[in-house]
Amino acid sequence: MCAAEPRSPLSVVAVPAHPMIAELPSAIVDIAARRGRAGDLAAAIRAEFGLDLPPPGRFAASGDTTAVWIRPETWLVMAPRGAEGALARRLVETAAGAASVVDQSHGKTRVRLAGAAAPRVLAKGCRLDLHPAQFGPGQAAVTPMAQVGAVLLQRDATPAYELVVGSSYAVPFLEWLTDSAAEFAGTH
Repeated sequence: MCAAEPRSPLSVVAVPAHPMIAELPSAIVDIAARRGRAGDLAAAIRAEFGLDLPPPGRFAASGDTTAVWIRPETWLVMAPRGAEGALARRLVETAAGAASVVDQSHGKTRVRLAGAAAPRVLAKGCRLDLHPAQFGPGQAAVTPMAQVGAVLLQRDATPAYELVVGSSYAVPFLEWLTDSAAEFAGTH
């Protein structure tokens, strides 16, 4: 029996039409190097995806694939949603026993927030200093955001951010994000 195609938890609500906010339907996979195998895993990922696994506080991207450091020797690997489980299967094959791979596509939701006011929107619920001198393109963090555990990464200097949250919290998180962005609707 095949698992159902991942369905966005946001599909049960009307995603607000806000120029700064968009859902990014994604395959999201947690990959953790096995003891003593981080080097093997990094080499395999580099060979297969052209991607260097990033160090703490960073993310790396190659083509449509992004890897975000989330804890020691553990990364979230994300790509646009494709066939059910395809990214996880590819990572299992690539890792060849050097890592544990867990498909989180059903359990995580990815949202983009972009525009000049984006740091001020996030500041309403984020404990990080998002001033460009402290947090900029290429950086990532695992942090509470509006009382929800989130992975935050800054894609570019627009600034454009991506946020990954547990699917159970996706609807209230989107409501918080939309409310926080409401005053900036005309300033994207």
